[in-house]
Amino acid sequence: MVAVGGADEPSPGDSSRARRSDKVSFFDPEDGQLDASEFLEQAHGMLPIPIVITEPAIGYGGGIAGMFLRPRHDAGDEGWSRPDISGVGAFGTQNGTWGAFAGDASRWLDGRLRTLFGGATGRVNLDFYGLGPDASSLDNKVRYSLEFTGVVAQANWQLAPRSPWAVGLRYVYATVDPILRDEPAFPRLVDHVRVEVSAPSPILEYDSRDNLFTPTRGLYAESSWVASRKSFGASDDFDRFTQVLMGWHALSPNVVVGARGIYSWSSSGTPFFLRPFIQLRGVPSMRYQGDEAASVEVEARWRFQGRWSAVAFGGGGTARSDRDHFAATQNTGSGGVGLRYTLARKFGMDVGVDVARSPGTTAVYLVVGNAWFRP
Repeated sequence: MVAVGGADEPSPGDSSRARRSDKVSFFDPEDGQLDASEFLEQAHGMLPIPIVITEPAIGYGGGIAGMFLRPRHDAGDEGWSRPDISGVGAFGTQNGTWGAFAGDASRWLDGRLRTLFGGATGRVNLDFYGLGPDASSLDNKVRYSLEFTGVVAQANWQLAPRSPWAVGLRYVYATVDPILRDEPAFPRLVDHVRVEVSAPSPILEYDSRDNLFTPTRGLYAESSWVASRKSFGASDDFDRFTQVLMGWHALSPNVVVGARGIYSWSSSGTPFFLRPFIQLRGVPSMRYQGDEAASVEVEARWRFQGRWSAVAFGGGGTARSDRDHFAATQNTGSGGVGLRYTLARKFGMDVGVDVARSPGTTAVYLVVGNAWFRP
């Protein structure tokens, strides 16, 4: 006997319902607003991110990046606020800068092991300051093209289940070819000499953020020591220490304040393009470099209507240079405003635009998550 339409064979109506259930909605059933959470949850769900570049140091440009988010369903709410992330992209700017990159940040063993892998290649055309023999060189730029290829691998281990503390090791290998774009402004400038960086870096991390993308409370701190050595394949020995500290606090259900501080120190053998610099929105990258640099930036975010938020921020930084013939300190500040929209509520992800201003410079930034994002 042949059974027709048995229990194991779906009816046409069942098939239609299955097809409907496979459809992805771009509207949140809770508030009916545009939302990408359900799309990003799917294995094929890629968030296309336009790269809009107005970085003063490299000029106007753009590109495209794809972000893949994989919520760890077995971790409950934490699996959404701390998903596995992969990304790939490419960009170019009007001054000839271009790059391509790919990376992945994932968590394993109930979230206690975190891995990060990435690679990039390209060319960056930048102006560097303070490369001359006296203090006047701090305001005289030297135009370089840096052709580079690099990879990074990192593993962090959480010291105890649910603990905010983790220890880890990061390894960076890169080749960089600095090429002068003008006649040498100072003697003995590096030109067409390949620089190889091969550096393990021990890491101590503290992370109590409630969300990776747009935190509303918690702290993040990372201490790292880069030790590039000839014995590992580097062209020169040098050291660099970096301390990052960020925190967020909710003053009310709709108002969140945050702050970020960065301090970096580098040894005398550090390549000029890896020396610390002031890191603030609105300040051109590498404009204020030194043997050590520190930056502090504060931000206030006000959710004024549904998913919409307004942002105001400001900060200051200092860079200190100690050379054989001079010592100098440079200070600067910046500030600006921004607008955010909660694009993926389940992931806690805001997107938006910031406009920042520093002395002589205005810049626009496309922000995914927050301006200080760390996976």
